[in-house]
Amino acid sequence: MGEKEDGIMNDHAQSFNTGVNGHLSRRRFLAGATMSAVAALLAACGGSSKATDAPAPTKAPTAAPTTAPAVAPATAVGTTAASSAPALPVANATTASSSVTAGATRATAPVGATTAAGSASPVTAQASMKMPKAYIGVFKDNTVAVFDTMTNKVLTTIPIPTGPHGMVVTPDGKTVYVSSDGATVVSAIDTATDKVTASIEVGQAPHGLAITPDGKTVLVAGFGTNQVAVIDVATNKVSGQVAVPQPHNIAITPDGKAAWVASQMQGATALAILSIAEKKQTGSVLLEKTPRALNFDMKGKQLYFTLAGVDAVQVLDVATNKVTGQIPVGASPHHPLVTATGEYGLVVSQGPGELAIWAPDANKITGTVKVGTMPHWIAASSDGDTAYVTNEASNDLTVVNVETQKVIATVPVGNAPRKIVLQPGMIMQAAASPATGATAAPSASSAAGAPAPAAAGANAVTIANFAFAPPSITIAPGQMVAWTNKDSAAHTVTEDKSAWDSKNLAPGATFQQKFDQPGTFTYHCSIHPFMTGTVVVKA
Repeated sequence: MGEKEDGIMNDHAQSFNTGVNGHLSRRRFLAGATMSAVAALLAACGGSSKATDAPAPTKAPTAAPTTAPAVAPATAVGTTAASSAPALPVANATTASSSVTAGATRATAPVGATTAAGSASPVTAQASMKMPKAYIGVFKDNTVAVFDTMTNKVLTTIPIPTGPHGMVVTPDGKTVYVSSDGATVVSAIDTATDKVTASIEVGQAPHGLAITPDGKTVLVAGFGTNQVAVIDVATNKVSGQVAVPQPHNIAITPDGKAAWVASQMQGATALAILSIAEKKQTGSVLLEKTPRALNFDMKGKQLYFTLAGVDAVQVLDVATNKVTGQIPVGASPHHPLVTATGEYGLVVSQGPGELAIWAPDANKITGTVKVGTMPHWIAASSDGDTAYVTNEASNDLTVVNVETQKVIATVPVGNAPRKIVLQPGMIMQAAASPATGATAAPSASSAAGAPAPAAAGANAVTIANFAFAPPSITIAPGQMVAWTNKDSAAHTVTEDKSAWDSKNLAPGATFQQKFDQPGTFTYHCSIHPFMTGTVVVKA
């Protein structure tokens, strides 16, 4: 590769991580850089750049959004003192029996991709260039899957401590950080060797991660410690903490100065605003519902976030700290993301198993793409044209051409993939064939099975609006409790010491548990840990 092409590639990677104003001019730059680099690479190998020319994309007609559900606007307040989370009661051991109704466990498919016909990438280009790799946290396997974006195949898996949760990649693509919510550490992975090179102690149950645009600082949402930990990337050591009640996910402003944290403490749900340099909370936006995932637009003027039980993406004006609009989408939206070019907004809806695409300039949905069951997270290529969606309940990854709104491939990656990050760089995207397409992901209804009523005489608990109702129930020894999921998203009923667990309860499914011994038994949803409940057994 010559100096000119090498410079183009370096500029391309840098622009992805730092952002520039004017998404149209940036998009023309990226497109030119991509084609110039590919042409030079293929010419050097005796190939032709025509092999990579993509047909003119066709845009799907704008979908008419339904009326957004009513939600109380957020209230901006000044600096607030963070409170500590109350300790959960210790549950007594039990040998009770349990059962799940209307739930099916999917068998894990062999690792490999099912791609559209005619989608092979040029071998000469693959041999001459290093393609970005994606890193996927496979929650139930306690691994990180390393995914080749050229072949759409899993290259290897990396064992890490229990419960891979948050993930970030450094702007240079050399290091991936992964938190383990069943442990107390953040693991650092060297992407050259795909080996763990450091283990950083951060405290109990670390959740989401975020990294500053300069790559110098990683923030860790310590759900179990009620703190956001600050990691110095140069030393891989914690350099400070900021008190935030039950922090879950974090978004950092494009200028790297502030972090917005989804605080899930029930009764005090909020977006906490932190000064990264000062390592302190400077404000908060109070919310009536529990915040889930959040991200900024490329200019940092709007914050997009989702709320448990609200089927719309919230749009917050950063200048006023007020919610100014909503983008109606499918049931149970989770991760919103604006692509690096600023041209597309993306969000997964877990109920219908969809990727919705919106126009950030108008905040209007332009189309949806069917993906897998219970989609969790999104990573997008540097040019914004390819999206990678993890599907937690169907154990696979969906690769989507965002421009044409078509599925390119569906790839089994392991049990319960959640977070995903993608190295910066150019991706040679294959087009899906309309005739064959990619393997269709199963719908939520087919995976869930038909709902069934609870057993006669069982004490009923309803799962609705991301809460257990009633949150505490008192029964006599020998009685049964039945939980029925009436939400549009999957949940679990998991005893805090894992004495019993429903596994994933699909919408409409019921889980029953018999309690023979007196005691107090606390439980939670392992997918949404802010959901908690108690069973009191009195003789």
